[in-house]
Amino acid sequence: MTWKSQAVAIFRICYFNGWLGLRRSPIAFIALFLTPLSFLFFLYVIAPHSVLPFGVVGGIMFSALFTGNAMMNDCAYLRLERQIQQIFITSPLRPMSWILGMALSELVFTIPGLVLFFAVLFLVVPVGILTILALVGVVLLTWLMATSLGFLLSTFFRQLREIWPIGMVVFTSLSVIPPIFYPIAEIPATFRWAAFLAPSTFASQLAVRAAGLKVPIIGSAPFLSSIAFEVIGLVVLTLAFTIASMRLARWREP
Repeated sequence: MTWKSQAVAIFRICYFNGWLGLRRSPIAFIALFLTPLSFLFFLYVIAPHSVLPFGVVGGIMFSALFTGNAMMNDCAYLRLERQIQQIFITSPLRPMSWILGMALSELVFTIPGLVLFFAVLFLVVPVGILTILALVGVVLLTWLMATSLGFLLSTFFRQLREIWPIGMVVFTSLSVIPPIFYPIAEIPATFRWAAFLAPSTFASQLAVRAAGLKVPIIGSAPFLSSIAFEVIGLVVLTLAFTIASMRLARWREP
């Protein structure tokens, strides 16, 4: 297949798993941002002025991160239940085209929720076009990192019942426990370095900076508070997960 044929196949996969699914089951994307909206509600009740802006940015990052969970679920289901992945990978379609098409389909599902959170962000934080562009860049890197991880995990499932518990453990750990919905300053200064053990922290801190919110200096390791460290960390982790999804993914059944 030529590169044009690969591109057409990518967008057809995106249409098949993304747009068609969203059009036929709109309740699916409502469920996607129901969880971050719940977090926002509680943050508004507890501390409407000090923590709410971080919660709105957290909602944006949560939506981007959970594309990985959706990617893992969809790819595992299509491989185990429908046997569709096996058909695609034995065709002239390149494996990377399959991954990218599925990843784009998850992004389609997330766009309505992202638009909603960006609209809320306009209401609580004065943001300009440069802020929006910076946040979109962080979201796209986070989406690529999360979907690469999700696809990699999906190839190792042997039965459908494994998907839900593993997905909840992995992606809840990445999107709830780290400082996504709350400022990193809430973590005791001595232990703030531990937050960066989660890949999502790099993305969340960059998003917080892009939104113009305050990022505290980590006294025990000041370099952890630098924008260069956060950018390099997010880019390196995104590349690492992307390469791992291509090299370590199990494409054939044992």
